[in-house]
Amino acid sequence: MTLELLVHIARLPPQGAGLRAALSLAARLGSRLDALHVVDLPAAAFTVPEAVPMQLDAVRQRATDAKAVSGDWATLMAARGLKGNWRVGNGDTVTLLTHAAAGYDLLVMERSSTMRGDAPVGFGIVSRTVFGSSRGVLVVPEAAPVETLGEHVLIAWSGSRESALAVRSSLPLLRKAARVTVIDGSRDEDLGTCALPDTDICGWLDTHGVKAEVRRLDEGARPSPGPALLETAHAEKADLIVMGAWGRSRLSEMVLGGTTRYLFMQSDVPMLVAH
Repeated sequence: MTLELLVHIARLPPQGAGLRAALSLAARLGSRLDALHVVDLPAAAFTVPEAVPMQLDAVRQRATDAKAVSGDWATLMAARGLKGNWRVGNGDTVTLLTHAAAGYDLLVMERSSTMRGDAPVGFGIVSRTVFGSSRGVLVVPEAAPVETLGEHVLIAWSGSRESALAVRSSLPLLRKAARVTVIDGSRDEDLGTCALPDTDICGWLDTHGVKAEVRRLDEGARPSPGPALLETAHAEKADLIVMGAWGRSRLSEMVLGGTTRYLFMQSDVPMLVAH
């Protein structure tokens, strides 16, 4: 069965690390790659009633310009031996992305390195899409070099539901990886619970054709594992981090901090995440 990927194209013409990662991923997995550009109408457009017709005209023109990119997308796909459609939507970006992602195996999004592009506390477009999506999301930092993707995968395993969803979403990539390293941060008191997949993550991966090296997370890093995970990814040249996102509420992470928040703000390594 052919995997289907969806990449969010935030700006035109299509460009950036997110697009490079999506193209690399589609080629690596032999998957179909569709693109979605959303023409949104900000709520602020309705604050001055007299300006609404002008705003609507601008939106219609942006939609027309976006649809015209379909030929360029078809050329890009053909040049790389890939297949996929160019899609344009009108409305709220997060709503459309979470709805569209349900029809795909994986969503690819680029994460801006500036606070304006996606609020670091977890309330920006990328964060909200991850939180609301029913699929794994490949979050690609704007500064990520994306020279390779999926050669050495680092799994941040916590035994949580979110962690399990992320690992499950990444299986096609894990099977093709040259190296898979699991950093196991699950707590001993969790090991007797009924978790999916089995809390013996190495054994579960093995049944799915994935050979992995498993190491326990350093005791000293347990209160705040984000920096240790990123340091390990850099030291061992991992080109992808797989992890659950927001094991606790976004509000808790905003107040207390958290692994998701830290890596969304600091990581230059692409992350396949799931909530």
